[in-house]
Amino acid sequence: MSIGVCYFPEHWPREQWESDARQMAEAGIEYVRLAEFSWGVIEPTLGGLDFSWLDEAVDILADHGLNVVLCTPTATPPKWLVDEHPEILQADPDGTPRHFGSRRHYCFNSPRYREETRRIVSEMAAHYADHPAVVGWQTDNEFGCHGTVRCYCEDCSAAFSEWLAAKYDDVGDLNEQWGTTFWSQQYASFEAVDPPR
Repeated sequence: MSIGVCYFPEHWPREQWESDARQMAEAGIEYVRLAEFSWGVIEPTLGGLDFSWLDEAVDILADHGLNVVLCTPTATPPKWLVDEHPEILQADPDGTPRHFGSRRHYCFNSPRYREETRRIVSEMAAHYADHPAVVGWQTDNEFGCHGTVRCYCEDCSAAFSEWLAAKYDDVGDLNEQWGTTFWSQQYASFEAVDPPR
């Protein structure tokens, strides 16, 4: 059986990394997962990519015979991204946007968020494509935890309408299957149907 650990070098002094890697190897650890919450450290400003610290951490782990599984840092968009594009934030059932300050606070359906994640992941993949210690990738982290699978922003409402249009022949079909004549609940369009709350 192989054993792996999560490691967050960005939280520890660089002087400690060597000792940590040595102790991992001595303990029989074979795989180390890195970078899942590090977008703001990898890219402290838009386009200001800095892989130097991660390069150093990966190299130290490799020097101790450890395999690295890199994570896309997409579970934690940095503050500058939220400030520049507040539309990436999830919205509560009443439409109130969530706030920066945790993780998974973004909307999965946000076109802007998807564009930014493609960009940062592509940069990371290109940078580490040929590193011999990088043996795998983890995409995102704990998708859907902390009540983050439901969002009520405009992008999600539009996606829900598109889903309805794909599921039903037309809005009349939806009304019939849902029995909306009861209590006069008929819909005139898919866009008129609120996402479930």
